[in-house]
Amino acid sequence: MIQTRQAPLSVLFLELNEAEQHFLKRYVGEGKLPRFARMLEEGALVRTRVPSFDPSLDKAWRLISPWIIWPSVYTGLAPSEHGLVGFGQDTSGIRGKCVWDVLDAHGITVGVLGSLMSFPPRTSGAARYYVPESLADDPSCFPEEARALQEFCLFGARNYSGDFARHAAKAVSLLWRTRQSGARLSTIARTLAQVPLEKLGGASKVPERAMLHSYLAWDAFRALYPRHRPRYASLHLNHVAYMQHRYWRAAEPRLFKDELSATDQRFFRAVEDRKRYEEGFEGWIEKSFRWTDERLADVFELVDNDTVVVVGTALGQRPFDPAGDIHNPVVRLVREDELFGAIGLPPHVVLHQMNPDVTINFGDEDEARRGVEALSGLHVLEHEALFEVQRRGRQVFCELNMPRREARDQRFRIRHRRLEGWTAPFERHVEEHGTADQSTAHHKDSGWILAWSKGRKVEAKREVASVTAVAPSLLDLYGIAPQPWMREDPEPFLLVR
Repeated sequence: MIQTRQAPLSVLFLELNEAEQHFLKRYVGEGKLPRFARMLEEGALVRTRVPSFDPSLDKAWRLISPWIIWPSVYTGLAPSEHGLVGFGQDTSGIRGKCVWDVLDAHGITVGVLGSLMSFPPRTSGAARYYVPESLADDPSCFPEEARALQEFCLFGARNYSGDFARHAAKAVSLLWRTRQSGARLSTIARTLAQVPLEKLGGASKVPERAMLHSYLAWDAFRALYPRHRPRYASLHLNHVAYMQHRYWRAAEPRLFKDELSATDQRFFRAVEDRKRYEEGFEGWIEKSFRWTDERLADVFELVDNDTVVVVGTALGQRPFDPAGDIHNPVVRLVREDELFGAIGLPPHVVLHQMNPDVTINFGDEDEARRGVEALSGLHVLEHEALFEVQRRGRQVFCELNMPRREARDQRFRIRHRRLEGWTAPFERHVEEHGTADQSTAHHKDSGWILAWSKGRKVEAKREVASVTAVAPSLLDLYGIAPQPWMREDPEPFLLVR
């Protein structure tokens, strides 16, 4: 009997940031996600965990932010090993160690679209397209036709929390050019209509903003992937994570107290007022999953029988009640040049990342150390600094600690521990959003990997694995052994026949 050799495998990795398995199983059970249901029935599901994570620590979710854990997924390095802590960070310390870099070095064609902390674009010769995350340092990418999309996405991401109408002329110009990158006219029209819809429809229309980036990214993927057919392709989408963070309480109010949080008290007189308001948001998590499920139908048509479709989340989320467990309203850091000048910060450049969080680039490490000392002295409440401050080389990463009001009309002032008598009004530098948006969920270290192929049998070797096992598992599908730096759980967990 003559045996035929199977064709080599390809992988399409859909990075569905922080999509919670709780909602996946709920909506599959309700018959609302037929393509996810098919993948679960015919493929393999593996739960992932973050090594050495201690959930009992204060604000532990900060230690497993997506810009920290996705690099562990890509490299097989534990968070303590890769050392990445914030957007805009110099990634040269791990350059050449991501899955796509290893494959590229082996001459296997790759295509990267939006993967976190993937800047700068690079290739050893086998990358067919490379579009980094939407908070990259600049819009560098390839091929050239993808640049229009990246320019718009960088502009949109850094101005997301503000009044986008203020930048309407530039936004429209950049958006129109995304046609070069594959954006459909219907997507462009939907994006252009967003601000007018918000003005007419009110706060319940605002969440659609978080979907727009995914719409554009998907259009670009649909243009790039069929044209180049890379054997490894990634696409990062954040819309589900956003909806869960903001609207878990709206989706499942029974899990939360019948109380008003400090942010709620700015907008509502009674719990019933808040509940009526949140009825307009209760369906957004479901909508985000269902849109993804519809895209999987397109994926099933795009891939061949030797492609493994992988959906991964890196993390999960769990509900946090803003009435007592978390205080994280939507705010923006503004007039930061004035604030940082007042405390004598050395010469620097500020990059707004996920505003109000910022990356500050200094000229050298000595200036960065002095910067950390100055920034760490800022405070509003006596027991807590205004920023959580971390330094890596000449870069400093600042994450705002939002103080909690004890009364609706309480006013705060910013002070400095080493500048006696200096003070500034809190609201001059921290601008609070005009709606009641706030976190009602945050990160947990349990994520999942779902793998499926329409022409191959995909099986899981175990039920639970570290996030650091994802990279060696992906490389194994190409017959490439775990790399020397993959020391934490390097054993592949997928088997494809």
